[in-house]
Amino acid sequence: MEDNLRYTDETDRCYGATGMAIGLVIYDGDDMLAQIDLDATDGAEMLALTPDFYFAGNPGISARSAWNKMVSNFNIGVGLLIANLMCRHLVGRHRTLPDDVREAIHDIAREEGSLSAMLDDDEIDRIFNKSLSYLNRVFSHRGVQSVAHDFADELSRRRNMSRVDVLEQLQALRML
Repeated sequence: MEDNLRYTDETDRCYGATGMAIGLVIYDGDDMLAQIDLDATDGAEMLALTPDFYFAGNPGISARSAWNKMVSNFNIGVGLLIANLMCRHLVGRHRTLPDDVREAIHDIAREEGSLSAMLDDDEIDRIFNKSLSYLNRVFSHRGVQSVAHDFADELSRRRNMSRVDVLEQLQALRML
């Protein structure tokens, strides 16, 4: 992982997890959330998703359905990556996303989109740019920032939250 994407401290880690939780809620993927555990050994394990997210294929469904599921999961994955960094920068640090960070996550999206969903660069760029623009607006919203601060504080205190705990804490998002 690029150095400019690493968590700088525990607070940064909390805001990253917060961003991913908010991202799942706003992308209607909250049913895929199992739990958040700040004490997970690996940042990728910090947000545990249900097995439904990790689509391994099924001979009983059509190739088109399988591809659509892979693209949908790629879209959510890109959203989580961007939401993590947007929340850390816009909410946690009160700064815009630096160009080098944007370029690094764009490179990750291109590689993952090509490998996991067999998308070409134009398709990946469309998904990435749409998510980047949307999530910039989301995390620039004062109401979302307030919810994010409260959630990050609660997550820092509790260290671990189940899906139900996360949804309860983020219920205020539905009113914005």
